[in-house]
Amino acid sequence: MSTLGRLCSLPVLFCFAVLAGACQSKPSSPPDAAAQDVQTYGASVDTAAARAAAEVATKPSRLADTTVTVQGRISTVCQKKGCWLALDTGRAMPIRVLVPRTDDGYEFTVPTTLAGEATVTGTLRTVELDSATQNHLAEDGASSVRAREVQIAATGIRVVPDA
Repeated sequence: MSTLGRLCSLPVLFCFAVLAGACQSKPSSPPDAAAQDVQTYGASVDTAAARAAAEVATKPSRLADTTVTVQGRISTVCQKKGCWLALDTGRAMPIRVLVPRTDDGYEFTVPTTLAGEATVTGTLRTVELDSATQNHLAEDGASSVRAREVQIAATGIRVVPDA
């Protein structure tokens, strides 16, 4: 076949390739929209080993000063800087999730409008809050502040936001 003949057949081959690609079947269902909307703040979080916030809050002393992964619904977020959020535990007191501080502020913050299911990894502890800290948290938007609370110093927060 001559060079001219080969060149003339290229457009035909190109059209065939485009049509063949257009005839490919599409996925039967769209990708999971919730998985696309997942937001991560700080380090990545492995959800496989997550414990329910209600379970952790009932006996926090068993997990004191250990790294835990806890899952629960966000009940409150700091309305000033997004430097903490609270996980609802049902009947027990909420678990406050604190964002780590640095010399310049915070390692990361969360949006003050954040809502949804959160999975958090960090160090768990139970702390006594003085009245000044209680007042400060109330000013930041905490719905209920107690003298003693369970906290997680977060390294990572993964949130599946409300739809």
